[in-house]
Amino acid sequence: MSELRLKENIDPQVQNLMIDTFELVGANKGNLAVTDLLKGEATLEKVFFMVKESGFYEDNDTLPLLKALNIEFAENNTTIEDALHKAWSTMVETMNKATSQEDFNAKFALFVPLILKKMKELES
Repeated sequence: MSELRLKENIDPQVQNLMIDTFELVGANKGNLAVTDLLKGEATLEKVFFMVKESGFYEDNDTLPLLKALNIEFAENNTTIEDALHKAWSTMVETMNKATSQEDFNAKFALFVPLILKKMKELES
């Protein structure tokens, strides 16, 4: 996955919301339960709408990645809970391969709609 970038005007805001999300879910404690992940839903929604408004998700470099990830998380999972966990752990793994703070923030933003989709599926 090449280096992604958010627009400069939202990058610091996304970074702050990302930190808030990780603090809310208790990401530093290791194995996260679905209830832990759901604690971050409202913050993830803020990120999603901010990033969506910027056009990041419709970008020619981002759209194919989103489609591929969406297919990957729709398949090969026995439960919605498993898919949510897989999406979260894949996001963290991908973020850890970032080459800059901006790339780190953008990779987080890339996974937000996928994680939110799995959260909404759990609620329905």
